[in-house]
Amino acid sequence: MAKRKRARRSQRKRLKISKKGQRVVQLIAVSFTILFAIGIFYFINYSKKELFHSFDNPPFSQKYTVRGVDVSHHNSYINWEKLREENITFAYLKSTEGSNHKDRDYKRNYKVIKDAGLRVGTYHFYTFGRDGKKQAQHFIRNSIVRSGDLIPAIDVEHSAINRPCNDKESYDKMIKELKNLESALIKQYGKRPVIYTNKECYRMYIKGNFPDNPLWICDLHDEPGNGYKNWAIWQFSHSGKINGVVNDIDLNYYRNSFDEFKTLLLP
Repeated sequence: MAKRKRARRSQRKRLKISKKGQRVVQLIAVSFTILFAIGIFYFINYSKKELFHSFDNPPFSQKYTVRGVDVSHHNSYINWEKLREENITFAYLKSTEGSNHKDRDYKRNYKVIKDAGLRVGTYHFYTFGRDGKKQAQHFIRNSIVRSGDLIPAIDVEHSAINRPCNDKESYDKMIKELKNLESALIKQYGKRPVIYTNKECYRMYIKGNFPDNPLWICDLHDEPGNGYKNWAIWQFSHSGKINGVVNDIDLNYYRNSFDEFKTLLLP
């Protein structure tokens, strides 16, 4: 009898230990699952963030010697003389959007940048599917584009008003009006406009439709590769840090040498 009691107690103890072990294993499994989920969350958020925040990023800082910025009224105070001292060569300025919006700081920015001795370019934010000729007229009427300035640029990207064109009707209209805008700018300035875009919009709208335009590629993670045959400018940061600028600023590299940079200038 005593032996049976001891055996039962031993069996109960083993069962308790077994159940406790199972709870420990379950707790460890849950902990690993939570940690894995947190890791995935941080990885996804990290992947969305840009990797570069300044021009001090070897090997790019040695590879690309022509540096630029782009600004609009969203930017705060900029000391352009200081940017010249930081070896900034050019600046693209937003002038217009759609067929009626004008950037309120454009003309003041144009003057002070020219006075600082930097090369200036002007860009238009294209509104998808809206009358391209009217957008071109709005840009031409309100922009300062002179000999020695950079070729005007068209900004083509998704936004709150530029929804992805996933159906044929909206896609065809978007491309048609963008071509109308491009044609009007070629007629006015004698050069194909630079097209600013990102990987997604390049794939959706630019590739195959605008094979001969110089490209200004936005990629916050990787240097543009050979998939962009005509890329000339790489925008690599939206939160750049540089002396002379109070808050964040967009940073860009020109692809080639100072001598070749002249090909981006209007005669």
